[in-house]
Amino acid sequence: MLTTAVFDPKPCDREYLAQAPGAERVGWRFHEFQLSAETAPAAKGAQQSPSRTVVVLLGGPGSGKGTHGQALAAALGYQHLSTGEHLRDHIRRATALGRRAREPIANGQLVPDEVARELVGAMLGGCPDARGFVLDGYPRSRAQAESLESIVAACGGVVARALYLAVSDEEILRRLSGRLTCRSCGRTCHEASNPPDRPGVCRACGGELFRRADDEPATIRQRIALFHRMIGPLVDFYRETGRLVEVAAEGPVPAVSARVLAESKIPPAAAP
Repeated sequence: MLTTAVFDPKPCDREYLAQAPGAERVGWRFHEFQLSAETAPAAKGAQQSPSRTVVVLLGGPGSGKGTHGQALAAALGYQHLSTGEHLRDHIRRATALGRRAREPIANGQLVPDEVARELVGAMLGGCPDARGFVLDGYPRSRAQAESLESIVAACGGVVARALYLAVSDEEILRRLSGRLTCRSCGRTCHEASNPPDRPGVCRACGGELFRRADDEPATIRQRIALFHRMIGPLVDFYRETGRLVEVAAEGPVPAVSARVLAESKIPPAAAP
């Protein structure tokens, strides 16, 4: 049975996302697509466009991949896909995939490659009408980047660009150590830069705010260390193939989003 998964932008992102070029074309529900209750692959023989573009966002935890990925997707008329959002959704629903991902995510580790491949294949295959994708959260290693080439090709697309969002370790720690997440809707706010209207209460749905296990300071440091061990070969892979663009990702969010769009040099999708 097919179900529809929808992930709306975070409340703190809505104001500038609404002003992003192309936002009026794609609306707010640009995470919507159909998946099975688990992560069934796309049906065999499904029609796929032969020229769909995939833009990969690289960066450490808290570098803004989700925030700037949503803005970039809105501007280009592409589908934004976040592996982190969908893994956490599987964990909340206690699916088989979620049970396999729960422990490594809680410990600040990467999920096994086979879990990530299964999820990404289903995400891309579940959007047959998308004219392009902004992929946030995958790949995390050179092996995953090499695997992504075949996953994307099977869906009738090509990885055209890898945007590396450069943020200092100190800024990552500051951003993530203040992040709070709603237990009900999964939206986030920040204790310092975007505090909730009422302490401990989500402004979007009234749910309880909590600090995710992977946002605890000790776990954040583990995630940063893991990122540094993995990013070198991954960046080299895309640099060697002429697809890497490094973007300075510290500063006001709207300014960074505009910089990401300008430096991506990806043309907007043609109207259907």
